[in-house]
Amino acid sequence: MKKIAVVFIVMAMLIFFSTTASQAIMIGFDPMVQDVMLGDPFNVDVNIAGLGTFSPPSLGAFDIDFTYDPAILGFNSVVFGNQLDQLFGSIQFTTPGFGTLNLFEVSFDPPFILDALQPDSFTLASLTFDTLTLGSSSIDIAAINGLGDSFGFPLTATTSNASATVTPEPATLMLLGSGFAGMMAFRKKMKI
Repeated sequence: MKKIAVVFIVMAMLIFFSTTASQAIMIGFDPMVQDVMLGDPFNVDVNIAGLGTFSPPSLGAFDIDFTYDPAILGFNSVVFGNQLDQLFGSIQFTTPGFGTLNLFEVSFDPPFILDALQPDSFTLASLTFDTLTLGSSSIDIAAINGLGDSFGFPLTATTSNASATVTPEPATLMLLGSGFAGMMAFRKKMKI
């Protein structure tokens, strides 16, 4: 009877560890591509997916560097998600630089709380950028300095990047278009 119990426990552990080890953790943006009017702020969410569904592995800490074109975009603000702050809070830091941004968060919740309450995917943070000039800028995950599970053991993740294209306001396009149409009409009238 004891042998059967030991075999059952070993099999359960093998199944558990093989499923958690094979999960692909992904960090990316939503939306990945967007067009924004010049002068308007816009938001992009930084999401994580591929964790355990209310089970290990859950996320206990992250430290991520982002880059963007500072000639086109200006960092405005960040709102951290609430999944690392289940009961006992977390410590959060934002370090903006010229074309760079670092986000850091560590949960104070014990592992059993994070494992039981975190879904498999959620928003780490929502970033707000201001548009400074016309053009296109990628928003890249430059480095994952640290990504830890509920016990602090390292996790690995694949990443995807986002891009924003700043376009002129429709009124500006209409003004340019009507000016061009007026010039063409004047030119045609001068030929007659």
